[in-house]
Amino acid sequence: MDAGLKRELEEKVRAGERLTREDGIALYASDDLAWLGGLAHEVRTRKNGDVVHFNVNRHLNMTNVCTASCAYCSFQRKPGEKDAYTMRIEEAVRLAKAMENENLTELHIVNGLHPTLPWRYYPRSLSALKEALPDVALKAFTATEIHHFETISGLSASEILDELIEAG
Repeated sequence: MDAGLKRELEEKVRAGERLTREDGIALYASDDLAWLGGLAHEVRTRKNGDVVHFNVNRHLNMTNVCTASCAYCSFQRKPGEKDAYTMRIEEAVRLAKAMENENLTELHIVNGLHPTLPWRYYPRSLSALKEALPDVALKAFTATEIHHFETISGLSASEILDELIEAG
């Protein structure tokens, strides 16, 4: 990127002007990471002050048993298939507690769409995890899982979300 374009982009950024698609492409193509990082730091500090956040996120998959057959998924296993698993809640808590030593701040929970696990398994697992790790944020379940919970519970998505939030 030539010096003239850099100056132009710096002026736009410092003036708080909206960048164009072409500006974004030029920034993406820049190999001057120190300059780009400095510009990004200016924007971040202007918006947030001198505050930063660091998150230690780990994943917990309590079951990979799934009735869906998403073309992109290498995670799911059909019931009874080799390598299919479903954890007892106590096992999930034990694994999550083992991650606590890593300064865990967030636990991301995604599962397969298990055909026989009862709805109650999911809020109970969140309650047990929250009790074991009260300072860890639980980020649980995809929109597809919420829809699956509607099917197996007979509850609405709103009722499901309320119950899951209450659980942890």
